Amino acid sequence: MNSFSEKIHLTLEAPTEEHPLSDQERILQALKDLGYPSVSMTLATLRGLYPLCRTQDWDITVTLVHTPGQTLLTAVEGGDTTAAHYGLAVDLGSTTVVMQMIDMNTKAVLAEAKAMNGQIRFGDDILTRIIYAKDDPAHQQELAAATQDTFLTLFQTLEAHCGISADHCAVMILSGNTTMIHFLLGLDAWTVFSSPYAPVTTAPGAFFGHEIGLAFSGVVYIIPAIANYLGGDITSGLLTTDFYKKDGLSVFFDIGTNGELVLGNSSFLIAGAGAAGPALEGGISRYGMRACDTAIDSIRIEGASLTFTTIGNTRPAGICGSGIIDLIAQMRLNGWIDISGKLDPEASDRIVFLPEAQEYAAVYATAEESAHGEMLYFSQTDILQYLDTKAAAHTMVDCLLEASGFTENDITAFYTAGAFGTYANLESAVTVGIFPDLPRERFHCLQNSSLAGARELLLDKSRTDDIQYLLDTVYCIQFASMPDFLIKMQASKFIPHTDMRMYPTVETTLSTQTHKNNPFL
Repeated sequence: MNSFSEKIHLTLEAPTEEHPLSDQERILQALKDLGYPSVSMTLATLRGLYPLCRTQDWDITVTLVHTPGQTLLTAVEGGDTTAAHYGLAVDLGSTTVVMQMIDMNTKAVLAEAKAMNGQIRFGDDILTRIIYAKDDPAHQQELAAATQDTFLTLFQTLEAHCGISADHCAVMILSGNTTMIHFLLGLDAWTVFSSPYAPVTTAPGAFFGHEIGLAFSGVVYIIPAIANYLGGDITSGLLTTDFYKKDGLSVFFDIGTNGELVLGNSSFLIAGAGAAGPALEGGISRYGMRACDTAIDSIRIEGASLTFTTIGNTRPAGICGSGIIDLIAQMRLNGWIDISGKLDPEASDRIVFLPEAQEYAAVYATAEESAHGEMLYFSQTDILQYLDTKAAAHTMVDCLLEASGFTENDITAFYTAGAFGTYANLESAVTVGIFPDLPRERFHCLQNSSLAGARELLLDKSRTDDIQYLLDTVYCIQFASMPDFLIKMQASKFIPHTDMRMYPTVETTLSTQTHKNNPFL
């Protein structure tokens, strides 16, 4: 097997006066004979050799963890325990942490657990947390402790689901953005945010769980970042695509509050990252919210009428990112807003004037429809803020294509990752102009690619070679330094774009809808 950890059953000769080889040497020599020439035994393992080896008549199972550049012997058990071999894969997200228990023999996911990141109590957004911990070791430790508590909750949840303790796992592969890794390790993440944007580390390597405060006795390997804003979660996600080994031009786009983008093929890889803003995840508008129960997650407009669905099939308390993008797209297609996003109060009685704000708003849930008896709406200001966000996302793709000398028509595969890429309606994303107007079969939703990549590396340690290739090959550009960046941004602040030739299917749909809603035209 080629997994990150390995369990090997050994039946050894007992020592004699003629061959008084030490316990440690006896085991390491047996491993060398099996093709493991360079293995280091940990102190904790060394301390456990006596009397275990003798009481078990030298019938033992050893656990090896193959970290890059080093193989560690981390455990010795009596008898043949190779059937019980488990590992953990983790996506350490800024909002949600997801952990899987993996059977290393069958590669099956035995259980999955997710929990809100305990750091949230120090700030919903990453920057607030960074500022809280800046130059304050006590606050840095608070953030680390909050992360540790989240992991403990996940360990307990997994054990409740599958009956296997994290203590039985030799290794954990952990994927997360650069800031999350700094918080986990108790490092000051101000370096991530401030010029010259040189973090304390982008490749921390491997640690024993207890070294970083986790209630975990095994080895934790942290997937390295490609660059400051292209964290280990992006490195991990790229492992799930393998497009860097293919000839066609591909795009990997992890989009949320921030957008990380990689474009290329087997000949080159170019990347960039930027702030998309909170709008795509529902973080704007008075009633914007995360994707959870009571959030509107989809909207359909027919002429002047609007219908919606909610997560949990409950009365709505607000709207999440996927609902917002449906709302914008459907309003455009049905003439509630024009190409610039301006609301037309004649289009529907759901477009109302807000005296306190002195602007129009689109009501997506009336007071009678909502959970708390209040009108839920998306204002003209909200729409314009959303268009700023979607323009940033579109411009990132546009800039990388220009920098590499390609056009949107050259893209053969477009991989979407992150919460927005997973749950947003593809047609709505194209209609609004976040994604390019490509044949729909070229889009591939990866869902949690960060977790999937961590699991893939856990089961195949050779993928560390791919990671090193990515670290050596990806060329990062700064979007803001591109001379026509602001011009591209301005052109993208329309629905879907000022140049409709870039969106032929949207133009066709708009024309069809216009005739449908106005049959006498």
